[in-house]
Amino acid sequence: MPESIRSHPQPEQSGQTLVEFALVIPMLMVLLMGLLEVALALNASLAVNRASQHGAHVASTAGNLGGADCLILDAIEGDLGVPNDPDAITEVRIERTAMAGNLSYARNRWLRDGKTECTYPDGTTVEVPYRQAEYGYPEAQRCPVLSGCPLLEPARSTVDNVGVTVFYRHDWVTPLNGMLDLLSPGGSDSGGWSFEQRNIFRMEPVL
Repeated sequence: MPESIRSHPQPEQSGQTLVEFALVIPMLMVLLMGLLEVALALNASLAVNRASQHGAHVASTAGNLGGADCLILDAIEGDLGVPNDPDAITEVRIERTAMAGNLSYARNRWLRDGKTECTYPDGTTVEVPYRQAEYGYPEAQRCPVLSGCPLLEPARSTVDNVGVTVFYRHDWVTPLNGMLDLLSPGGSDSGGWSFEQRNIFRMEPVL
């Protein structure tokens, strides 16, 4: 058989290659978008944990300072870097806890759907994009004294352990949700993930 005839694929082979290509490409796209979504979600989880850790550290150093909650919330807002969005924070909890985190004795809940203005002891003010939904752990009821705070209710024998929990909603950034819905109608309608990160610090003691 002449070389020129052997070098040209038969029409049937070309059609089969196109069909295989058309079948493989969507699966590759779904795989790539899935990897991207997982990477972005992991990045968001790490950023939220870092923000929670920073907020708990601020809480431990602020102690019973007036406006401490605003300091904590402001620190959390500033710690979420691109591509994460502070608007995706749904709630922040500031709690007096056991050091192991298994018990919560009192808490403040802040929802990110309003505005609150705080005044610090030096007279300066700051506005945070949060609304207080629960007020069970006011700043004045926090104990930063190493020997305890017998006049508080309940009395403390040493400094408080303060925990900060950040709740975050990570929405998908690619069309993956829509593609999965095409493959399995009604099988994927979440559009993302919701997760929380919590860190606990012992309050910096004063004598």
